[in-house]
Amino acid sequence: MSYIIFNEQRIDLDPDQTVLTALLSHGYEIPNNCRAGVCQSCMMRALEGQIPARAQQGLKDTYRDQGYFLACSCTPETPLHVTNIEVNALRCQATVVDHRPFAKDILHLRLTPDQAFDYRAGQYITVWKNSYIGRNYSLASVAELDDSIELHIRRVPGGIISNWLHDEVKIGDKLSIQSATGSCFYLPGSNRQNILLAGTGTGLAPLIGIARDALSQGHQGNIHLVHGARQVDELYLHETLVDMALSHRQFHYYANVLEAEQVMPPISMDSLEQQVMQVANQPADWRIYLCGDERIVNILKRNLFIAGASMENIYTDPFISASNVCGTTA
Repeated sequence: MSYIIFNEQRIDLDPDQTVLTALLSHGYEIPNNCRAGVCQSCMMRALEGQIPARAQQGLKDTYRDQGYFLACSCTPETPLHVTNIEVNALRCQATVVDHRPFAKDILHLRLTPDQAFDYRAGQYITVWKNSYIGRNYSLASVAELDDSIELHIRRVPGGIISNWLHDEVKIGDKLSIQSATGSCFYLPGSNRQNILLAGTGTGLAPLIGIARDALSQGHQGNIHLVHGARQVDELYLHETLVDMALSHRQFHYYANVLEAEQVMPPISMDSLEQQVMQVANQPADWRIYLCGDERIVNILKRNLFIAGASMENIYTDPFISASNVCGTTA
């Protein structure tokens, strides 16, 4: 049986038990969100012992070198001495400079960090309400083009963070944010490669950021963006995307809705899955980004792989609701 040392206390771990669940079961308040190794809000540091490789997947090299690891993914096989990370080591303050609705239940939020803040369009940051409760939101802005970072926040019924951001936060407020992470961003180097961007709801945020980044870097291949929503009024950047398609010959926009009496191109009532496979029917050499609802992301990933896409060329950012993993909502 392995064990950890935390706050000078030895805690024995059951087989396959993670550091996070062990600490929570002993009454320690450890920040956490997705519990799936994605959000990185449960990051801790090992002072002694061997960190399992899985517990450091997705972390920056600088974090790995300092012994940082994800508590939710860490099932040590040998004794491990662990400690919390000083909050200020990973977080910084940002000022709210824009706060307005995009559409019903979707907030347009812009923040200006108080210090240098490196990111790539399509990555995500954590917005913290306090020391322990935070949620991840993808970046729609492009660092080289925009003077603030942009988030699209969908209101979740009963959501702790989303309702706070919608109803209580205002322009001029200071928010605590955590450094950007994630691999869902534009990669220069193959500027004639076709790109597929597909997602639902506010999964559009990283997709439009990636598209703008690719265009600004002179991407020559076709860029196809497919946005799915339940109703037409939830296509909250429809006019912006239509204008992008008119302004850039290599950018193509498709919209899909589930409920409508009548629609006109580029809006379709085909399912998102149908539209994606029509657009990318031979995706072998395409670079693919899938964002939004976790179930749909997984379906699209499987279908595109079966159609010939390489897993190495598929990048995903599934939105995992906190309610799915820990009984709370976003």
